Amino acid sequence: MSRFNGLLDAIFLPPRNWVLNNALKFVADLNEVEISKLARCGVAVKDNGEVTVPAGYITDLASVPRIAWAVIAPFDVARAAVVHDILYEKINGAFKEGTIKSKSEREEYRAIADNIFRQGMEYAEPSVSKFKILSAYYAVRMFGRWAINSSAPRGAKPKK
Repeated sequence: MSRFNGLLDAIFLPPRNWVLNNALKFVADLNEVEISKLARCGVAVKDNGEVTVPAGYITDLASVPRIAWAVIAPFDVARAAVVHDILYEKINGAFKEGTIKSKSEREEYRAIADNIFRQGMEYAEPSVSKFKILSAYYAVRMFGRWAINSSAPRGAKPKK
């Protein structure tokens, strides 16, 4: 069963980013092939499907246009979005380095990341409505192919 290790623990880094104080972990329902693909990209993933976003990771939470906040606000899907951010970052990095050979292969990896995003929303507490889950999921399926092109390491702040 999919689950997070707890609430998101982050501090605001103006003007629009957040820095994780503690690692965020999510156990996703993944098969061996998906786990192997993510590990190949440099994602911190365990054999049980646990994906780890390290402490110090910088994120913008969810890149939801302000006009859409009435439907889906970034805090509605924050934990799932942080996991999704690092997946896109690692997948795009592997593509740029040549580990992933083609855009069509990268799309296979992106589908795994988007599925983990959906699972994260489905298992969030407090719960996220089905309408918001489907809206956010289909938004990343439609527009993620452009977003992943600009997904780059945001760096990390060392814990003090």
